[in-house]
Order: sequence, then structure tokens, then C-alpha cells
Amino acid sequence: MAPVEKYLVKGKEVAIEGKLVNRNYTDKQGVKHYVTEVVASDLLMLGPNKTAQAE
Repeated sequence: MAPVEKYLVKGKEVAIEGKLVNRNYTDKQGVKHYVTEVVASDLLMLGPNKTAQAE
């Protein structure tokens, strides 16, 4: 999937299809961290576009 950060802004509605990936790691201090990542396979931008908002 191409980078989409130039199209997304805070508050913009999107629908994301994909999967959640859970992983963990231990840092240098010995603390175990758990991470959940969204691996998107499809993204749909919802809501009005900028031109429709201006009207």
C-alpha cells in the first residue's frame, strides 16, 4: 500500500481492512513490552471531500 499520510488528517473518517498483529520484545533494561499493530490491506476514505465541505 502506498503512503497515505498526505491524504489523511486528524478527524478524517476511514475504513481499514486488514489484520491485527501482536508481538512482544524485551528492552535493554529487561522490561517486556507488548505491541499490537494494524496491518492494513485496504483503506477506504469516508465522509465528504474538501470540495464538498466548501459548498
